[in-house]
Amino acid sequence: MKLICKLTIILSVLVLIWSCETPESLEPVSGIEGKLFIEGEWPDSIKATALIVLKTLDPNNLEIVTYSTPILSPLIESEYFFQLEPGFYFIAGAGLTIDPGVFFAKIDSFMASGNLPIVVLDKTPHLQRVIQLGEQEVLKIDQTILFAQ
Repeated sequence: MKLICKLTIILSVLVLIWSCETPESLEPVSGIEGKLFIEGEWPDSIKATALIVLKTLDPNNLEIVTYSTPILSPLIESEYFFQLEPGFYFIAGAGLTIDPGVFFAKIDSFMASGNLPIVVLDKTPHLQRVIQLGEQEVLKIDQTILFAQ
């Protein structure tokens, strides 16, 4: 009886292993990754900071593609990854002037009003640097947000 149970378990495991397929449709993604560093002393007016990815720099048509997880004061280092379609992008350092929990809870209201509690922060590499992302390419770009000393 024990032999039958053991054989049943072994056969079940083998059938399970053989039934698993190697995924054929998974392809490497495109994106940008790196570390985010904060330099200088956090100003009282900034409650959190994050990186935002923009499609254009046109102030009349500011298209935010995605954003990183906000860093709360007094943290000075974080990692980020943006999965993006191939194309051209800009990365900006942004400071939230309100608590991030409140911002994200009411993000639709803020977006509709056009009155975002966000300020653009100085960072390196600079915002004007165009990032060109190719098919299945992941760029590693460390970013530093600079607070005035």
